[in-house]
Amino acid sequence: MVDFNAEGTFTANKGHILELVVLGRRDELINTFQLWKEASFNERSTEDNLKNKLRSVLFALFLELDSTLFRKLCERDKRGVVRDRSKYDELKNLLSNSKSISDDELLDTFFVINNVLDGLNLIRLDTKRVYDASNVETENEEKGL
Repeated sequence: MVDFNAEGTFTANKGHILELVVLGRRDELINTFQLWKEASFNERSTEDNLKNKLRSVLFALFLELDSTLFRKLCERDKRGVVRDRSKYDELKNLLSNSKSISDDELLDTFFVINNVLDGLNLIRLDTKRVYDASNVETENEEKGL
């Protein structure tokens, strides 16, 4: 039973929890990319094992973001009906097939997912608005002052 009078009790938005899960999976993916590249530079035999792990981590992130990726990658008409889902289907087929994936396809897949996360402001670092101090009047006009 939850003790609501305890100081340790907290609540969290489910969206925030999902964001943390996605960011954790993305972090694991980037760390696996690092290990994979390190193995390829050293020409170690573990490179293939790391590439398989990379594919599985990438697939897990895809599963986590499936609905979001569908919404962001499918082109829709003015009524919202899906016209073209080829980008989404290509990504899904690439990750779910058992055939081998080239290094470039792995990187491209990561970049597609990363761009979607950036579009959601989930991984964006440059969120500050640039203020032009040299032209204060233009800035004031934009704010209606």
